[in-house]
Amino acid sequence: MARPPLQFCLWRAPGFLKWVVTTLFTMAIALSIGQSTMGQVQTGRIVGTVTDPQRSAVADAAVTVVETRTNQSVTVKANERGDYVVTPLNPGIYRVTVASQGFQRAVVNVVEVQVGQSARVDVELKIGEMSSTIEVVSTAPLLDSESGTLGHVVTNTQIVDLPLNGRSFYELARLMPGAALLPGGGNLLRIRANYISGTAISGVRGSQTTFLMDGVDVTDHHQGGSLIQTSVDALQEFKVQQSAYSSEFSHAGGVLNATTKSGTNELHGGLFEFLRNDKLDARGFFSPEREVLKRNQFGGTLGGPILIPRVLDGRNKAFFFAGYEGMRERQGLVFNNIVPTAAMKSGDFSKIANRIYDPLTRQPFPDNVIPAARISQQAAYFSRFIPDPNTASGTFAWAPARQLDTDQVTLRFDESLTGKHKLFARYSYHNQRQNEPNAFPALGYAPLRTLGQNVVASLASSLTTNFLNEFRFNYLPNSINLEAYLQGKDFYQDAGIKGFEETARPGVGGSFPDFNWSGYASMAGSAFDQRPKTQSLKAYEWTDNVTWIKGRSIVKFGTKIRRWQPLFTDSKQYQGLWTFNGFATQNSASPARTGDAIADYVLGLPRQVQRAFPADVFGGQGNYYHFYLQDDLKVNGRLTLNLGLRYEYSPWLAGYRGQLGTFDPRSSKPIIIGSESGQIDLGAQFAGPSAYALFKDFIQTSRQAGLPITITQPDKEQLAPRFGLAWRPFGEKTVVRGGYGIFFENENTPWLTSFSARRSPLRRLPRSARPTRRCTSDATITGTSACSVSSQRTRSSRSTTWETGGCSSIARMRSTILRQVQEAFRPGGLTPLSGALPFFRRTPPRPITRFS
Repeated sequence: MARPPLQFCLWRAPGFLKWVVTTLFTMAIALSIGQSTMGQVQTGRIVGTVTDPQRSAVADAAVTVVETRTNQSVTVKANERGDYVVTPLNPGIYRVTVASQGFQRAVVNVVEVQVGQSARVDVELKIGEMSSTIEVVSTAPLLDSESGTLGHVVTNTQIVDLPLNGRSFYELARLMPGAALLPGGGNLLRIRANYISGTAISGVRGSQTTFLMDGVDVTDHHQGGSLIQTSVDALQEFKVQQSAYSSEFSHAGGVLNATTKSGTNELHGGLFEFLRNDKLDARGFFSPEREVLKRNQFGGTLGGPILIPRVLDGRNKAFFFAGYEGMRERQGLVFNNIVPTAAMKSGDFSKIANRIYDPLTRQPFPDNVIPAARISQQAAYFSRFIPDPNTASGTFAWAPARQLDTDQVTLRFDESLTGKHKLFARYSYHNQRQNEPNAFPALGYAPLRTLGQNVVASLASSLTTNFLNEFRFNYLPNSINLEAYLQGKDFYQDAGIKGFEETARPGVGGSFPDFNWSGYASMAGSAFDQRPKTQSLKAYEWTDNVTWIKGRSIVKFGTKIRRWQPLFTDSKQYQGLWTFNGFATQNSASPARTGDAIADYVLGLPRQVQRAFPADVFGGQGNYYHFYLQDDLKVNGRLTLNLGLRYEYSPWLAGYRGQLGTFDPRSSKPIIIGSESGQIDLGAQFAGPSAYALFKDFIQTSRQAGLPITITQPDKEQLAPRFGLAWRPFGEKTVVRGGYGIFFENENTPWLTSFSARRSPLRRLPRSARPTRRCTSDATITGTSACSVSSQRTRSSRSTTWETGGCSSIARMRSTILRQVQEAFRPGGLTPLSGALPFFRRTPPRPITRFS
């Protein structure tokens, strides 16, 4: 599968970006000269004030913070006001030691820093010799009193000890105020990321929830959810942030901010296995037997210092952590479907109440039985895949087992390169495999596969005592491969049905088609989910955050550059979608209690048949440029203001090989296709040549229309101010928070839409009747008397929708297209998809009085 080359250059972005970068940098310098800031961070920090017994500031006090698990330490100096800041810190337990000439040394033990928290530790020094030490062995629970952000942390103890069905830590998010775990959108397959995309926080829809892992974005920005779902045994803790007022955060929804475990100075590990089965379960009411449920979840973790004899002693310096979790699940699914009886499939409808009429004579079949000579051979071929009823109520019920196997690996490495530079790297691997049973046993199982990976690297550098820089790289590839039922077999060739040769997907060999019968369960093989289909979602992300501490101040500013490249394939209705509704066997004069969809099927007379070209690779690619400046102003000892500004340049994605388009009703050539030249890449899709042959007189390229390759002009005015406050009016035990912010959502570029031409009503059923024809583009034309077009442009949360019809260009286009379509659909004429596609039947039908 061809991929476009990766092109990336910051200064090729619009000139407005240069102005924004310059403005933000200038603001950072100006603010740093003035007041101080204490900003919300993705990791954590310890802040505080050092005073003497008279509550006067102790300047230049040495503050040393030591992580108790690794014995790694950071030392900073308090400023002239006695304020100090230690950042960034990973979640964990710390010991804070404060020393100053003329005062006794003070040690505060067990200071817990949670993810995204600014933990305040104020220290009062006692007059005395520095060699003396005052130790504080315990302290009251710490509040984040430096930020207006509202959030709740789920600790490692809660993650490990609370019961979790399926061991998905996102389930614990529902315990937080303002968070609700609702069904996700899209295709809710267990192996897909959007299976958990319904985590709605503070009323914002789940697809806008951001998932952070170790400070990097692991969100599926296509359908929502997280592309990486780390084992609970590899997770340190996570925080549900309901209102991320800091300008460091971008999206409009809430944030699930998680961190993985790191190694320590001691070697720790563990093994686990969890088992569930159906031995004590009861049989489902609608199931003939007890559903299968066998779930084994197993794995282990190991972490510690890196020790290589005579080469490296990693204690206090270099650490590793490795975790593995696997799951093997067999879960029963209950199907209880209305299906025709064996007699009905052979033409005997004597047991049903409806009268079956002969479409040739318009008289009832004697005894409601269709003669064997009239039964379609093609219908008889596919009838063997339809099960007979097996319940007293006349339905078919069975409980197959869905097979789900998952494996995930987490590898983490931490090292202090020097006293000023710390390196962090993580690799995550998630492999999920599912065999999905069909409601009809003869169709078997469909293999479904997803593979997610994440490579993260970070370098935190203390360039000076008050100037810190943190660079992060994030690579997030994810692939999805969904196969159709009985893929690889050409059923139409065996059944003797022609016309699907041109829409066949190369290299697949075919799969089972789809059948819809009014009043009966559908038999779905491919078109229901446009299988076989694939997704390749790749994200490259570079972030850099600068923290400048001056006096009471912390000015934090930085940038995020993201390369987003989602690519897809799907198969549309390449194997056909057959619909039967009983129209052919009704009494046209009095249709009540006459006709049956299965009777139409047995005669080989569908109401509608659809076929479509499969879609070749489509999707898009684009570069996002985000910049922010955060100023948390400490007005006094009790009030902190969080002031921030963010700028986002998030353009519409450029379509892969120009596969984007729009419709301009004012133009004589209203169909506009993405291209940087006057030529259209017709080879980008199988349907390209056929669609262009029909509509070429109405097509122009985006360059000819004066539009960018993304079709829609990007929004260059996404300035997002942020404001928050944290106020302690009654001392250390109460914090009042508030805030305001503007947030932007990503533009949703439509990936693929289609032209659809439906056959006009006829008075006769021709010898080579043809079904619905489809070819790809981005408008819809349906029927013979109406043409409506809709388009939507979204900026942030505001949208504008317009519909047009009746314009001179639309009327002329409709007239020409309908004339072409009618010519294509006339008996014996050529079609947009070359080759005839007869409805399956045994004998040529004679003229009938009505077909619509």
